[in-house]
Amino acid sequence: MTIKINNMTQKQQDAIDGIMDYFNFEKVLKVMELLEWEWQDAEEGIPTLPELRQQARRLLKMAFQEKTNTSTGGFHVRYDSDANGGEFIQLMFAVEEWYEDVEKDLVE
Repeated sequence: MTIKINNMTQKQQDAIDGIMDYFNFEKVLKVMELLEWEWQDAEEGIPTLPELRQQARRLLKMAFQEKTNTSTGGFHVRYDSDANGGEFIQLMFAVEEWYEDVEKDLVE
């Protein structure tokens, strides 16, 4: 039997805890300070370490609960699952990114 806490399994919570323990939030804060990267909701403009951690945890929980990727304020959470019910979650912080969609030609 799987026990759920706040709509999350213990394994999901353990995955979030592991990310929160090992992700280098201090490095993110240094980059944000260097770039003077401010968040609208941060008390001081540039978020504090606790604000960074709170936002990351919120996004990780949201990704598991909604089973989707999510991002804000430089943080990106990638969520994926497989046919056997296994799940994958990843926290990233991006300073710069770019992508292009390449549509498939309808006629060869």
